[in-house]
Amino acid sequence: MKNIILKEKVLIKNGFLFVKNKYFGKIKIPNDIILNLKENNIFLSSISFKKKNEISFLKTIKNLLIGINNLWQKTIFFSGIGYKIFIKKNEIYLNLGFSDSKILVIPNYITIEIFKEKIVLKSVFKDKIGIFVNKLLKIKKFNPYKKKGMFLENPILKKSSKKKQ
Repeated sequence: MKNIILKEKVLIKNGFLFVKNKYFGKIKIPNDIILNLKENNIFLSSISFKKKNEISFLKTIKNLLIGINNLWQKTIFFSGIGYKIFIKKNEIYLNLGFSDSKILVIPNYITIEIFKEKIVLKSVFKDKIGIFVNKLLKIKKFNPYKKKGMFLENPILKKSSKKKQ
């Protein structure tokens, strides 16, 4: 049995955990996990006695509690001649040197700000923002030789050695 001390407003209803403070978040509770709410504490226990399910759900709750107070943020940089990115309604259009622009639907739990050569993504959910960032990065991978493409804030540049031995 795990215990989480809360400062946020919490509601457990119909198999969902609703949390509200500065922002709002909701998670589906897995079938093998029982949540009990008493005063400012959540007690988490597993029916199937599988530690990994319990620990995994505990970490998602903790990430949600951090994201509710101050949003999770990822910054993607893009560089290349003629690369343009813009937003219309809930879609992001990526003109990255292909014959036609790539279009991605922005989920309603992610907010996007576009600056000159960077995109800032913010969300309450840490795992979901990571999945969306990976979708964006797969569209145009970074080329370390030409220094073109899309990359995160701290890129790990891998170059192969030119000389064979």
